[in-house]
Amino acid sequence: MRAGLAVILLSALPAWSQAAKPVPTVAPKLPAPVRATHIPATSIRELERFFNYRLSGLVKDVDNPAELMGDTRGVQMDDYGVVFSAEVSLVLTPAITPFMQKIPPELAARIRQFRVDRLPVLKAAMKEMMRSIATQTSAQVPATQQVDLVVRLYYGPWEDTTGMPKEVVMRATRANAQAGVVEAEER
Repeated sequence: MRAGLAVILLSALPAWSQAAKPVPTVAPKLPAPVRATHIPATSIRELERFFNYRLSGLVKDVDNPAELMGDTRGVQMDDYGVVFSAEVSLVLTPAITPFMQKIPPELAARIRQFRVDRLPVLKAAMKEMMRSIATQTSAQVPATQQVDLVVRLYYGPWEDTTGMPKEVVMRATRANAQAGVVEAEER
């Protein structure tokens, strides 16, 4: 019995003889994360009104104007950045009525061509709008946070939308948007 107790005590001896790890006296300080300050609601509304004006005046053609399908909406999200969204019809779309129960194929083709021709104009306007967002929010949104602009495109139920995007999304960090460097994606 004595021999068994001696073996147990001797086997536990190395555990007490290990050297203690030195404890650092001062923990390294990490930089505090850059947090955005809240953009005043009046500034968001001002940008929304500017985008409404810009999108509704996208095309100068009085006979075939573009149509803003609702107000632009903007929101600031913590630890992400700002997002603006709108819905636009690139051409005033004729409706089915009792007097015109079917859209003639030549009118449908002409409207499609208007949409194809106006898509680059929309993208250029959106890029300019991205720069406006970045400039207007530079004091509240850190340079590394996102600026997103989403425009959903409206089509009539009778239209052939083959190859046409349903929405155009532009995204960049605030610093890149201010420099005019944005990612564009068609969905």
